[in-house]
Amino acid sequence: MTGDAGHARQGTPFPFEGPVPPSLLIDRDRELELLARRAADRVNVRMVAPRRYGKTSVLLAHESVLRRTGWRTAHVDFSRVTDLTDAARRLAAGYGGLDVSWVRSHLQGLLARLGVSLSSSGPGLTLAPRPQSPDGAAAETVLHRMLDLPLTLWREDATPTLVVFDEFQDLLVARQDLDGLLRSKIQYHGDAAAYVYAGSEPSLMRELFETRERPFFAQADPIALDPLPLADALEELEARFRAESLDPGEALAELVAFAGGHPQRTMLFAYLLADRLADGAAGDARAAGEVVDAALKRTAPTHQALWQQLPRTERVVLGAVADGIAPSNEALAAEHQLARSTLNDAADRLTNQGHLVRAPRGGALVDPLLAEWLRRR
Repeated sequence: MTGDAGHARQGTPFPFEGPVPPSLLIDRDRELELLARRAADRVNVRMVAPRRYGKTSVLLAHESVLRRTGWRTAHVDFSRVTDLTDAARRLAAGYGGLDVSWVRSHLQGLLARLGVSLSSSGPGLTLAPRPQSPDGAAAETVLHRMLDLPLTLWREDATPTLVVFDEFQDLLVARQDLDGLLRSKIQYHGDAAAYVYAGSEPSLMRELFETRERPFFAQADPIALDPLPLADALEELEARFRAESLDPGEALAELVAFAGGHPQRTMLFAYLLADRLADGAAGDARAAGEVVDAALKRTAPTHQALWQQLPRTERVVLGAVADGIAPSNEALAAEHQLARSTLNDAADRLTNQGHLVRAPRGGALVDPLLAEWLRRR
């Protein structure tokens, strides 16, 4: 796991904010190999994983691999998209680098009406503030024309394009039928492009791909993003600590086990531990406890915000599961004067939102820090 030849790596070997560079991914070879195979076969893929679980990092690595084999790539982030104009702007930002000269000659005027400008030289594309009055007609025209760009370019030079639609489920916020528009274009692209639909809301992604009435029903092969294997994560992180001339001692193993394979939390713990070791602390159980305390301090506002927006039944279920109690436990239902079916439904909703993993005898919270925050509440 080394950087590009001739370039020294900059920054921490334990990145935890934003996507992880491809060279620092831990144990995603199987997923990357499968993604590459599906792209070569032009089989579209959907990948669902909780937020902060590393799916964007994996997909950026997938794009990097395909670019080295001659593919074009485009990454469109639909996270928190609000309306049709916003969707068109996001698509322009993601597709703009495929062929700036084509975009300039065919869409420059329309993009200007959406607050998108192209630099006079070079590949630059800038998203200015949105226009105060949305231009729905311009936005829809941009979507129609730009979605066909991979096919247009394929007809010119037979170079395929990988397109990643990140947080794909948010597209339905912009307009409920936009998946139909995308499908009406993509279905004719054949060898021109391979598509990956990534999302962090399991229930919405299922609605898009498993509801018979939706345009994308059965149109993408599911690929799971599992927790990191603890042994592999520990081995890789120990090597990175050695490269930094730091001895993590027993603290690292404790923290990797505590993170339970959650990619972002694993890297956050490693980063905070490295900070303490660099200041002269020993890599012992005390250091591990201090790292967890520091991580909780960082993430407490996020946990509090989630807690405040949840209905009472969801709060009951989350607190119970954090304490090792099954969501539909009889005593839990009696204590809170709720039907077991009501608690079970709340657990299903939390699972669909990506907060909970169900199991036959209970379940577990996806985020180990949220679980710890609840245990300490």
